[in-house]
Amino acid sequence: MVIIAIAAWAGPLQGVLLAAEPLTPIGEVRLMSLEETAKALPIRIRGVVTWWNGHDNLTVQDDSGGIWVDFVQARDRDVWRGDDSVLDNAVEGMEIEVEGRIDPGGYAPMILPSTLRILTAQPLPRAAPMVPSRFFSGADDCQRIEVSAVVQRFYPQGDWVILVLDANPGRFTAQVSHAVATDPAALVDAEVRLRGVAATRFNTRGEATGSRMFANVPGELVVTMPSPLPDAVPKVTLDRLLPFRAEVLGPHRVRVEGTVAYALPGKFLYVQDGINAVRVETTSSLALKPGDRVEVAGFVFMYRFIGSLRDATVRKTGAAGLPESVEISPGEVLALNQMAVETAQVAPHDYDGHLIRCRARLLAVESGLSGKAVRTLTLEQTGATKQDNLIFRAQLHEGKISSLDALQPGSELEVTGLVELEFAATEIDNEGPRTAPVNLGLILRSESDVRLLQEPSWWTAQHSMAVVATVLLALGGALLWNLQLKSQVRRKSVLLAQEINARRDAVMEFRTTMRERNRLAANLHDTLPQSMSGIGLQLDACEISLRKLGIGSLPPLEVARRMVEYAIGELRGAVWEMRSLSLRGRSFTAALQAVVDQAVNGHATRVAVSTEGPLERIPDVVSGNLLLIVQEALRNALQHGKPATIALAITTEGPGAPIRLDLRDDGSGFTPGRQNGPEQGHYGIVGMRERAERLGGSLQVESSPGHGTRIVAVVCRDADDNTMADEIALADPPIVNPCHES
Repeated sequence: MVIIAIAAWAGPLQGVLLAAEPLTPIGEVRLMSLEETAKALPIRIRGVVTWWNGHDNLTVQDDSGGIWVDFVQARDRDVWRGDDSVLDNAVEGMEIEVEGRIDPGGYAPMILPSTLRILTAQPLPRAAPMVPSRFFSGADDCQRIEVSAVVQRFYPQGDWVILVLDANPGRFTAQVSHAVATDPAALVDAEVRLRGVAATRFNTRGEATGSRMFANVPGELVVTMPSPLPDAVPKVTLDRLLPFRAEVLGPHRVRVEGTVAYALPGKFLYVQDGINAVRVETTSSLALKPGDRVEVAGFVFMYRFIGSLRDATVRKTGAAGLPESVEISPGEVLALNQMAVETAQVAPHDYDGHLIRCRARLLAVESGLSGKAVRTLTLEQTGATKQDNLIFRAQLHEGKISSLDALQPGSELEVTGLVELEFAATEIDNEGPRTAPVNLGLILRSESDVRLLQEPSWWTAQHSMAVVATVLLALGGALLWNLQLKSQVRRKSVLLAQEINARRDAVMEFRTTMRERNRLAANLHDTLPQSMSGIGLQLDACEISLRKLGIGSLPPLEVARRMVEYAIGELRGAVWEMRSLSLRGRSFTAALQAVVDQAVNGHATRVAVSTEGPLERIPDVVSGNLLLIVQEALRNALQHGKPATIALAITTEGPGAPIRLDLRDDGSGFTPGRQNGPEQGHYGIVGMRERAERLGGSLQVESSPGHGTRIVAVVCRDADDNTMADEIALADPPIVNPCHES
């Protein structure tokens, strides 16, 4: 009783366990191996909530470290036993006590909570200064840190704001609440100090792939240097984005001017100024066309090992002449860049972002992945003096993209496009100081940048291969079809033999059963009823003798007489059931009505019988088994269901069609599968189903408590007809029953 009282009193404390685990410092959990955390050891921790997303997850930190508490997986794994309403109070700065079990998590150890108890409000733990080697390696996961960085970009994400920051060096994201970043647009290019919880992105191997921060508490983000005004952003020339400088410029924006060579709204554009060109990544939807003069402010980064700008703002300032294309082959562009590895910088320039014009042979036209509106031409350069086998690609992002689909492989083309140099994935193993491109691609401005010079000859190697492939495919198909036919004949032969044997066995079994039933019925009729009648006469004699002695009728004698009368009635019914299943020269419908009349004799249940279709000349094996199924179904319904009405319908569509028996009652019903069966001595449903299956058919029982019962049996009319072999041979495999309804 004491334990019950304590448990009831502890309810408002959100499910404190009576036998609580000792408190464990979080730092000890962080030091556990993967094998130890996989044991799902019970644990109890106490600490201050440092971040809470409002419904699913939170982080807790004590003096030894911080850890992730996952309510989603705790609910999914049936670990959480607490009251969800308590989570509304688990806000940042609240000291809580969590009891649950340790889990390896996807990256670092975490806790699957079973209960959570709110204690008192506490100051947030001190945020340690960010150490790049720890933060970007994931070692500070779930710890409060403080970082100074420049905001380079922001975008909304549901209830949060995502900030893209550069800690100089080191680019990462921060998920903050709107209360933390009240005006995110004003933060771009500003220097800020951000306090929050470090979190790690990881792959399916549990390896760190990136770092981010979470911050919800107002005041955790402080602007230490506001974003400069547009005119105050340093202005540089296109060739001075990332040159040698003795001073460090930091991760702030720079400003450039140039002429648009190509623009894809909302994605990127190329800006050219004299011999220099730069790629600019921007989400700006400003409508620009080649020849527009623009001013761009963006953050410098290395795209394809070439200085570029990202997260840029673009402002149109005027118009200029269209950049001219230069006739030069891709092989010559790569050769110039390769020569610069051994000498000085490439002269006059590296051609990246410049328009070139060249001849090439078309190898293939490819559509964009995932339905993107892009066409990619795979080309082989022609007419070059070096690298004659150079293969490169040209892409069209907009315009009449589908117009390129009409080009035939092997066509000779003149292609104009902006060069995008391609470098190897890594240069770590490069022994020299220079990085040179290994290939290039072209960006097509419109479909007019591709000009057909010469169509390919009609008969090509591809055509020859197509003809050979078609012939081989036809031969293979013929061989496969032959093998399938042989396999099908073998399979159908086996099924035919099985079907014939099963039908023969069913006929013989039925005839043998009928002879035995008739013999037993005759024996019973000639012996037991007479014996039972004799017992009744003796009981009458006993009663007369008692009356002569002056003794009245005794109750036991009266009970015995009624029992004898009941037994005689049951015996006569059993004898009738055993002998009444042969048609005896009657039609099937007449025999059916006789079975129904005998079954309902002495019952108040109304039975409606209907037949449809030609039911004459049914083989004895079929008619006899059908009458037995009807008899058993009626007996079950009357004995167990106590229905008011029963509807019995026997139908067939034609002389060779299956016969369908449908019996419905409005009795008490039952749950199929839960009724008494052979184990309890009840063989009714099992016997009916076996009879139907012996006739090549099936039996289904539908019922539910309070909604009556329906029995549907479908049997083959010609159950003993060996001409069924023709039907089996012509049916589609697999064949189970040639007369079964589909």
